[in-house]
Amino acid sequence: MSCRPRFDLLRWQLLLRVTTAAAVLLLLARDTVPLGAQTTGEPYAALLPATTLEFPGETDSNSPAVWEMVNGSWTMSLFNSVAGWARISRGSGLRTLASQGDVRFASAAPHGGTWFEALILDADAWYGFYHNEREDVVCPGSGKVWPRIGAARSDDRGATWTDLGPIIETPQSAVRCTTNNHYFVGGVGDFSVMLGPAGNYAYIYYSQYDEVGDRVGVAAARMAWADRDQPAGRVDIWNHGAWVPPTEVLPREAEAEEPASDVTWDFPLATPIFRSTNRWDDDRAGVDVLWGPSIHWNTSLNTYVMLLNKAVSNTFEQGGIYVSFNDRLDAPDAWSPPALVARGGSWYPQVIGLDPTVGTDKYAGGVARFFMAGKSEHLIVFGRR
Repeated sequence: MSCRPRFDLLRWQLLLRVTTAAAVLLLLARDTVPLGAQTTGEPYAALLPATTLEFPGETDSNSPAVWEMVNGSWTMSLFNSVAGWARISRGSGLRTLASQGDVRFASAAPHGGTWFEALILDADAWYGFYHNEREDVVCPGSGKVWPRIGAARSDDRGATWTDLGPIIETPQSAVRCTTNNHYFVGGVGDFSVMLGPAGNYAYIYYSQYDEVGDRVGVAAARMAWADRDQPAGRVDIWNHGAWVPPTEVLPREAEAEEPASDVTWDFPLATPIFRSTNRWDDDRAGVDVLWGPSIHWNTSLNTYVMLLNKAVSNTFEQGGIYVSFNDRLDAPDAWSPPALVARGGSWYPQVIGLDPTVGTDKYAGGVARFFMAGKSEHLIVFGRR
């Protein structure tokens, strides 16, 4: 006869920093949400109240985290971005993070700011991916911006970065200066990046804000990891069920004493995997737009999990937090229909896994910390039913 170990309520409360009620719920749920991997049944996510925990820095984007061995000890590094600049914090874990100051660029930082939203550690470097907002490049005086996605490399554990330039942007022809969108005249941003399990491609799931052709929604792209140090023009866009590369725009010839322009790339608009059912400029009342995907691999579910915001107004009033699941990063159309996790809430929902030395925004188990706008007041529990 098998003997089940006794559930230690106080130990769980201390370990996970949860209330008594939440610990009891975990006890009741432990048969349906074991820490071991689950492969059958429909996946779901639920929130449980916990003591408050906040990131060290102000937060206005997804906040990536990584673990690395430093001088014989495991160290967590976390990036928080606000007002176009990122700050790095380090510590032995989530509760010991301390700010190390702003990140630096080896040369001039990209015009329009850098909100670092994703990190991938390679054998000899860190690769960061940032949201960048161009103001007055188009629609001058509107107070709105035209966002795009860029990449950078660090050889000193994230302290200093070399800009690798923009990797996804939308054509100027798709800009709409009279849009009802309070912030964006089009463009792409607010994204998540994960390296595929074979290490061949980095998959980028992002928000597309272009009103042309009913293209507002969550989109997908991929980049061969072999191109990580020269990513310009190397990102393919998911368009009508295929990965479509950008078109090279040849530089114009120099005239008089004017320098020749650089090579640029014309990216196709993506076919959204979650198309808006009521976008900003469709002449209907209200707004219903999913945006800002945050993706992690869940070891309990053995699947990828995407958390999403829902905008319900021109000013991106938060209508709720949603979740979607997919076994494969390379199958954008296979994400499950987004399901409501919580009504209302704040921007930028994400997890931080609780497993020491591995738990991050990209890797979590059956129970993880749930953050919105850099603040956690809940655990998020994943299971199947």
